[in-house]
Amino acid sequence: MKGGTIVIHSKYIWKTEEIAKDKIALLAEELGVSPVLAEMLSKRKVTTKGQLDKFFHPDKFSAYDPFLLKEMDIAVERIKQAIHQNEKIMIYGDYDADGVTSIAVLFKSLEKLGAQVDFYIPNRFTEGYGPNKEAFQMIKNQGYDLLITVDNGIAALDVMDFAKEIDLDVIVTDHHEKRETLPKAVAVIHPRHPLSEYPFHDLAGVGVSYKLSHALLGEEPEELLDLVAVGTVADLVSLTDENRLLVQKGLQVLRSTPNLGLQSLAKKAGAKLHEATEETIGFSLAPRLNAVGRLGDADPACELLLAQMDEEADELAQLIDEANKERRALVQDMTKQASQMVEEMVKMPSMIVVSAKGWNAGVLGIVASRLVEKFGRPTICLAIDEETGLAKGSGRSVPAFHLYQELDQNRDLLEAFGGHPMAAGLTLRVDAILEFTENMEKQAAKLSQEDLKPALLIEDTISLETASLSFIQMVEQMAPFGTGNPKPLFKFAGVHLEGTKQIGADKTHLKNLLEKRWSFIRCGWI
Repeated sequence: MKGGTIVIHSKYIWKTEEIAKDKIALLAEELGVSPVLAEMLSKRKVTTKGQLDKFFHPDKFSAYDPFLLKEMDIAVERIKQAIHQNEKIMIYGDYDADGVTSIAVLFKSLEKLGAQVDFYIPNRFTEGYGPNKEAFQMIKNQGYDLLITVDNGIAALDVMDFAKEIDLDVIVTDHHEKRETLPKAVAVIHPRHPLSEYPFHDLAGVGVSYKLSHALLGEEPEELLDLVAVGTVADLVSLTDENRLLVQKGLQVLRSTPNLGLQSLAKKAGAKLHEATEETIGFSLAPRLNAVGRLGDADPACELLLAQMDEEADELAQLIDEANKERRALVQDMTKQASQMVEEMVKMPSMIVVSAKGWNAGVLGIVASRLVEKFGRPTICLAIDEETGLAKGSGRSVPAFHLYQELDQNRDLLEAFGGHPMAAGLTLRVDAILEFTENMEKQAAKLSQEDLKPALLIEDTISLETASLSFIQMVEQMAPFGTGNPKPLFKFAGVHLEGTKQIGADKTHLKNLLEKRWSFIRCGWI
């Protein structure tokens, strides 16, 4: 406190991308929009009238040709052969929201074609992520000759070799980080396939599943786009280009003719689907779909999306909602324990690795995210299983630290790993944790204090007069917001706070007036 003024230092680095005013003026004239909107669009790589039209009017456009994906033709031919010959088809999925929506989309499409189809989701705790030999052998023993992975499989090279040995045909569809060598399968469908001509590389797992369904049916199954929107938003992939198109159209389906299971789940969450946005998915639907797979078998989440009767959907939604409440309690308790471990460290490391016995491996990703937010460090949380001698965990990172690549440098210490630049899952021996921790701390030592301090992206500095109702409505038309299209944050300079009040059940929200001379607006902080 100095001179009667309390100085509060920001925990964020405020960043604004500066664009030359003459360039913005020219773009505004070319697009026929205001300079403020032109600057926001420029930052999102929308710089032509065609891109502007596609950004705001998705109904006028179609998704890309699925056959631009390498080996799509091979996959379609093999699946249609299986249907014609009455072969049993197994969809092998994943236990998160992207995984279960991927299964549901392909399952419904194959059913429409008359296929004999079922699904299998490995248990997070007993099997771990992705394909495993035991599951493949069991599936083969049950009479399946064709298996299709969704949202997994790209890194399971040894399991695909095993599938060949047991004469089980596999089609891999995935979007995760690939290795230099692709799996030996009947077909590998991946938006980043090295030989692919597909124009967009950031599809979610459910997006790839939808493209396969489109190719099989000969037309887009647009009635399934609500599922595509849920999986895409839940997986935090870039909401640009084709993903933006799929989510925009999917939200329209979610508002008008939603999946029966999603209707029941929304009721439990108190969400109004007729006015659904990407936030409805991110805060109400996706966490619940993820919850069951974090605590045990994820089958109920998929069964909910495939439910055809109200009673069945309501019962499954109730089960899933209860699992979500249990998940919340676990996250709160484990975050408290992990935070205490970090606070008791002699020196704050550049990379946080914490481990404990008895932790639930299914929620470690959420706990790691909380620690990144609190301490501003890349974080890996590990659950130790004394019976197996293994530790399974999840990591979350900061933009300057590519987590997948950094883990790859420790491949010899890891039993398994996979993921993205900002998030990853891993398994290692308990006796390797110390060496692994030391390695990761050394690798993270290159991070500067600026790298570790979270950035707050400021869209622009505007006046109170600019923030009119019409301006707010214009910004809302830029939704859905997410990765690649962040929700705009605006800076007001030289304003005063008036009438600050604490609101909400727990009094953690603030309501204010921003005032400058004769102008004011109401605002709030969460």
